[in-house]
Amino acid sequence: MLIRKAADYDRREIATCIASAFEKDFSAISKNTELVASALESGIQTQRFYVAVENEAVIGVLAISDRNGRSVLTDNRAFIRHFGLIKGTIAAIILKEECAKPLDYPETVGYIEFVAVLENHRRRGITTQLLSFAMANEKYSRYELDVTDVNQAAFRCYEKYGFSEYRREKVRHARQKGFREKIYMMYERP
Repeated sequence: MLIRKAADYDRREIATCIASAFEKDFSAISKNTELVASALESGIQTQRFYVAVENEAVIGVLAISDRNGRSVLTDNRAFIRHFGLIKGTIAAIILKEECAKPLDYPETVGYIEFVAVLENHRRRGITTQLLSFAMANEKYSRYELDVTDVNQAAFRCYEKYGFSEYRREKVRHARQKGFREKIYMMYERP
């Protein structure tokens, strides 16, 4: 397996990895992960991504955003084209609210988002390898991320890596989202 910075030609596979790993989150829009990936593809900012590649296929991704930009932009036209006017507009609004709002962090903080590993490659340490490679190749002195309260495997992985919880935030529409809280974690570079 190889970990590297993403290239523009990885855009589709990054979108597919995100759509697959966050399938439950996107299921209100569509249960078809290829359709979700198609809608996400044009908004993927490859310069913010790291990829884990095995047999020439992307099997895991990690993005680092900061106050200067996010890793996935919302392409309203793509969402409307793939999901129709009403569903596409609603999906774009929801994604923009979650993923596109500017981050109010100092220049020294990187926000880790869209950590995703394809299901048949999980529990092999790929997330840890992505974290190590990405953080070794970035300039930030502190990293932050959030994880849902129901994703205990990810929480334990981040905790084991050295992230510590600093805040919990209850979410609106918890029943529809399938989780009650977002757990915010941070890692200070030694």
